[in-house]
Amino acid sequence: MPLEFLPAKNSSQSAKVNGIFLHSSYNPEAEAERFVQNLQADFKPTCLVILEGGLGYCLPFLRKRFPDAKIACVRYCDDFHQFDKAWDFCITLKKGKSLSQNLFDLLGEENLFQCLFYEWPASAKIWQEESALAWKEIKAAMEKAKSLLATREYFGKRWLKNKFLFFDNLNKICFLKKIEKPILICASGPSLEDAIPSIIKNRERVFLCALSSAIKPLTANNIKADLCLSSDGGYWAKKHLDALRKNSWACPLALNPEAACPSDLFKSKKILPLCYEDDALSKKLFEALKIEPILFKRNGTVSGSALDFFLSQSDENIFFAGLDLQNFIDKSHARPNALDTENERKDFRLSAKETREAKSSFYNPSLEIYAQWFCSKNLENRNVYRITGSRKFKRTLGQIKDIKQSEFERLILESCSDKNEAFEFQEKSESEILNKNERAKKIQEIAKEAFKSDWLLNEIFPADFIMAQREMDFSQKEKRGLLIKEKSEKLFTEVFARGRKTN
Repeated sequence: MPLEFLPAKNSSQSAKVNGIFLHSSYNPEAEAERFVQNLQADFKPTCLVILEGGLGYCLPFLRKRFPDAKIACVRYCDDFHQFDKAWDFCITLKKGKSLSQNLFDLLGEENLFQCLFYEWPASAKIWQEESALAWKEIKAAMEKAKSLLATREYFGKRWLKNKFLFFDNLNKICFLKKIEKPILICASGPSLEDAIPSIIKNRERVFLCALSSAIKPLTANNIKADLCLSSDGGYWAKKHLDALRKNSWACPLALNPEAACPSDLFKSKKILPLCYEDDALSKKLFEALKIEPILFKRNGTVSGSALDFFLSQSDENIFFAGLDLQNFIDKSHARPNALDTENERKDFRLSAKETREAKSSFYNPSLEIYAQWFCSKNLENRNVYRITGSRKFKRTLGQIKDIKQSEFERLILESCSDKNEAFEFQEKSESEILNKNERAKKIQEIAKEAFKSDWLLNEIFPADFIMAQREMDFSQKEKRGLLIKEKSEKLFTEVFARGRKTN
């Protein structure tokens, strides 16, 4: 569209697009002030987004009315970038690029729910197609934020219960003192089955870490791991760990407090304690129990957690088997698989096994997100490899190099590490850990304080907490605060008053 800059009657700059004035031809400042005065705001925002604010005349009036809010602009065209610096940030709407994802990346789910969106009136008339697309993208971003807040609330409670169960049951503790062997991390993608012969052949030359979902396929092939690692708080992770109850593996289990784990494994297994860097509650509980965990960054996938863990623990080469991160027509994971065993019980004539397995070939956006994380990972000149099998991978994983089984075997043989003492665990004696009664007392003291804190309430009741923050009416704000308090007390009772038998 043809754009023309021209002076208004009061000598300020105005603009005309395709014959329509974007700003007043008489007094753009007065027009902008009226626009801001007429905006409806039924809550206190942390951010305002103006859809194509043009020359930005509304900015000073917005900052005066909303002094604590960030003020951003969505651009419909490229002709106003010289005015972008006045805004806190600007996003250009472009076909083929997701405005909803950009908004989500910049604001996150919490700020999106505390954000107000307005459109400069003339922009809606001039750029009708762009306006419709922008509002559609905003709706998508809000739906994603709503979904994530609901997920956070559901899993936040689950993870919280897992944490207290973890610290309640923690008994035998160990740490990795050294690893002087190449490290092989086994995930449960279908290509793990192809790698089994090479793993058996070179088993004693590697330090083998089994992720929870890979335990059953490794056990089926009489392959024992040196370490099992699980960081997932879902019930499915717990199902995978059930396999450790039925085999004779003496290897330790690396867990973070949010992970779901059968309680009896705490008695039979040494636990290597992990902790997310942003998990403030777990850090406090570890400190109270005089345990120093291994810190690592939060990841959407246990494979990512394992990579971060071993990059921090060893300088040796790292290999992945079964890290497929894509769908295949015939299967989605190596077999046997603990969840298959569970699901087979529900198969019947009208919902057969074939129908269930066919779903594995459908597009899975989560796998795309996980793959992107590996692609963007900076390995800082470390050697990390992915073993390929007979299946062709659709995508590479950034600095992670794809190698064939023959290349894996060559690299392992070159390392010449076949000594059993090439890694070592160091145990923490039971006398160094608080006894059961002292531990329970400490945990409950910390929990009482935590359940009153804003940071924990925001973690376990995010939607309610945000709505309370948004409220402008004092009585409504107080009402929402009482609701959160009631929910918090109820959850505390569930966790402590009834006892914690199993997770």
